[in-house]
Amino acid sequence: MTTSLDDVSRLPADPSLISLAYHHEHTVQAFEFDDTLEIWTVTARIDADAAAEEMLAHNDVDQETLDAIQDVTVGQMSFARVRVYGPDDPFEAMDSHSQDLCRIGETVLDTASGQWHGTCEDALAHPAGDLLVMDRVILEPAWRGQRVGPVLVGAAIRRLSNGCAAVACEPGSADGREMTEDHHRQAAAKLGRVWSTIGFEPFRDGVYLLDCQLECTQELLTERQQDFTALCTAWRKARSLP
Repeated sequence: MTTSLDDVSRLPADPSLISLAYHHEHTVQAFEFDDTLEIWTVTARIDADAAAEEMLAHNDVDQETLDAIQDVTVGQMSFARVRVYGPDDPFEAMDSHSQDLCRIGETVLDTASGQWHGTCEDALAHPAGDLLVMDRVILEPAWRGQRVGPVLVGAAIRRLSNGCAAVACEPGSADGREMTEDHHRQAAAKLGRVWSTIGFEPFRDGVYLLDCQLECTQELLTERQQDFTALCTAWRKARSLP
């Protein structure tokens, strides 16, 4: 990854301090499709205490300055884990949640049987396991343009995709901006290229698939981690930090 030091220095904080927090909530007694569909929210942020410790290690600062440091929000992601062989019909579970999940479910699942669609089985190396859907990825404006998104998504997928056959997504703007149909197509194509750097490939009807069982997928995720290490090094160099 080639990134100019001037661009990197514009990042609001040291990217190496970013951490991901995972949240999934459910009742003890399963309600509706709780045993078939899990919704995970992943928050990317820099903790104020970690930022204060980093500043104190490299600067002579007073307590008032340290106390004023706040958490830095980097972005938020949402994923849906669908148990294809769970107790309920997986497509019905997706349909009950949102139109976005419904569209992806119609594309990768056989809506009659609730199992993997034949074309999806043909596209996957080992079509046995759950489906993970990358539903939303929103980065704060200050963190865009430095390829941070694929790193964060790749890290989250590593944690959430155990036991999954594939990860599906439908690239498109998720930050609520009003867009024309032409702008939507352009944004989807651009995001498709971004997500291809972690292994997503066009499947059909605007849906992309990441095959969890392919060795090249793991290699791409490793490469993005290396990119991120280079970004962190460049940031510290731009700030003249060791």
